[in-house]
Amino acid sequence: MKGIGIFLGTVGASTFALSMAFANPGLLPAHPGYPAAGKSPVTGQATANDPGQTNAGGESSLLSSQAFGSKAAMNDVSDPNRGRIQKSAGAGRLPQVEGPLNKTNPNPAGAKSTVIK
Repeated sequence: MKGIGIFLGTVGASTFALSMAFANPGLLPAHPGYPAAGKSPVTGQATANDPGQTNAGGESSLLSSQAFGSKAAMNDVSDPNRGRIQKSAGAGRLPQVEGPLNKTNPNPAGAKSTVIK
């Protein structure tokens, strides 16, 4: 049983590694890329995988990087009770609020005593 698990794990890891090695680069998203105009001084071959791409610099790359995470970074959570706070009393203390405090019943079940006998 242990041998089958090791065998299946090895086959799975090998399949995953091969799928990553032979991935279709056409499916990868287009991006401004890295400087790709470099040529090897020995063979004259392009030194980048995407020789058609230009350097990621200038106004367009700044605007695209600025817009990339803007929606995820924006905190749009609002709590209507935060507007009631008039003065904060510090860490671990309840703030002074406008209107009545939230009242809770300390003994909702109506027990006569909380001492266990």
